[in-house]
Amino acid sequence: MHEELSKTLNIILNLNDVCGKKIITQEEINEQKANLEDYQRMFFELDNILSRIERDELDSVDDTVEALVQLHLKYSDYIWHIDQIHELVKKMVGNYRENFKNN
Repeated sequence: MHEELSKTLNIILNLNDVCGKKIITQEEINEQKANLEDYQRMFFELDNILSRIERDELDSVDDTVEALVQLHLKYSDYIWHIDQIHELVKKMVGNYRENFKNN
């Protein structure tokens, strides 16, 4: 999924480049690039949590609940990262036509 999000960002940046008035700001671009780096790291953390649960390395009910809470939070992060790219897509959809250079 990281590859798809990166491709989507690149497409949006290419479309942004052909706009007379930029739709996506440099700050948004920088933030999204940092988000993608975080997204990639998140998968290692998610894999570690899943591995702990699969290998039954949890010593108590409290440890199990804690691991499930961590899993929930990682999936919430996953959804947030996808939503951030989705917000840029929506912004481009709503503004591309009137900002395209040939208009």
